[in-house]
Amino acid sequence: MAIREFWTLFMGFINTHNDILRILLTAILALAAVFGTRLYRSLIQSLRKKLLRFMPEWLRILYDGFYGSLVLLLRTFLIYLAVLAFPLPLTPRQTELLAGPVFGSISIALLGLGFWRSEALCGLLLRSAQNRLDLESNKTMTHFFEKIYRAMVVVITILAMLELFGVPVAGLMAGAGVAGLAVSLAAQSTLSNLIAGITLVMERPFGIGDYIVLGSFEGTVEEISFRSTKLRTPDNCQITVENSKVSAEYIQNVTDRNSRLWNFVIGVTYDTSREKIEALCAALTELCKADPDAQPDTVQVCLTNFGASSIDIDVRMYVTALGLADFRAMKNRVNLKIMDLMEKEGCSFAFPSTSVYLEKTPEK
Repeated sequence: MAIREFWTLFMGFINTHNDILRILLTAILALAAVFGTRLYRSLIQSLRKKLLRFMPEWLRILYDGFYGSLVLLLRTFLIYLAVLAFPLPLTPRQTELLAGPVFGSISIALLGLGFWRSEALCGLLLRSAQNRLDLESNKTMTHFFEKIYRAMVVVITILAMLELFGVPVAGLMAGAGVAGLAVSLAAQSTLSNLIAGITLVMERPFGIGDYIVLGSFEGTVEEISFRSTKLRTPDNCQITVENSKVSAEYIQNVTDRNSRLWNFVIGVTYDTSREKIEALCAALTELCKADPDAQPDTVQVCLTNFGASSIDIDVRMYVTALGLADFRAMKNRVNLKIMDLMEKEGCSFAFPSTSVYLEKTPEK
C-alpha cells in the first residue's frame, strides 16, 4: 500500500513539474556536450589501447580517421537530445521534424570527415597489391588515388545531405548526366588531361622525385594531379605541363639510368704531326679510364673528322656521375687534366681561323 501511494505521489510530482524537469534535463545534456570532451577522448583512447593488438591495419586506419569525428558526433547527439528535451511551444513531432534534418546533416558531414581522414586506406590497398602488380614504388599512385578517394567522399557526402533534405538526387544525377555530356564536349582538353593523368599513374613511366626530360622541359617531378604534372627545373623554377602533352612526348627518366653518356670533341691544329695525334689519343684513353666516375670498358677515343679549322678527336664514354652537380664536377676535373695533357704532349687547341693568300700579279 505504501509503494502504491509513493508511486502516485511521484507521478503527480512529475506531471506537475514536467517543464522544470525537462529544463533540468536539457541543462544536464548541454553541460555534458560542452564540458565532456576530455572524458570522451580519454574513453576512445583507452578503448583503442585495449583493442589495438586485435585490430587489422585497415580498421586501425578507420579508427584513427574517425577519432575526432566520433567525439564531435557524440557532442552533437547530446545537443540534439537537449533540444528534444527542452519544453518548446511545439509538439514533439514538430520539434523532431525541425531538429532531425539539422542533426542528420551534421552527422553525415562528420562521417564524411572521418572517411576523408582515412585516405591512408589507398596506400594500404596499393601495398597489399604490390607483389601482384610488381610496383617498384607506390608513392605516386598513392598520392594520385588519395585525391580521387577524397573527391568521391565529398561527392557522396553532398548527395547524402541533399537526399536528407528531400532533394530528388536520382533526378538530379540524371540531369547532371545530360549536363555532363554537354560539358564534356566543351571540355575535351580537360578530359584528355584527366585520362592522360590516369594513364601516367598506371603505367608509371616516372614517379614523384624522379628527374625527367620532356622535349624542351626537364626537372624533378614534384606533383602529378588530375590535369597536369609539376616539375622543378635545375634553375629552381616550377613549371606545369598538361598531362596530355606529357603523354605525347618521349619521356626520358634520368633517375632510372645507371650511367650517362658523355661525348665531346677536342680540336687540335693542323700543324700537329701524326705521331703526336696518336700519342694524344692513347694518353686521352688512359686519362679517361683512370677517372673514378668513368666506365673504363666504354671509353672510345679516335680521330673522326678533318674540320675547317681543326683535326677533330672524338671522345665518347659512359660515366656513373648521374646527378647534375656530380656530372659537372667530373667534367671540370677531366677537362683540367686534358689541358695539362695537351701541354705535356706539345699539342695546341684549334680555333676557327681563316687563311688569306696574297697573289702578286707579274708586271707586264
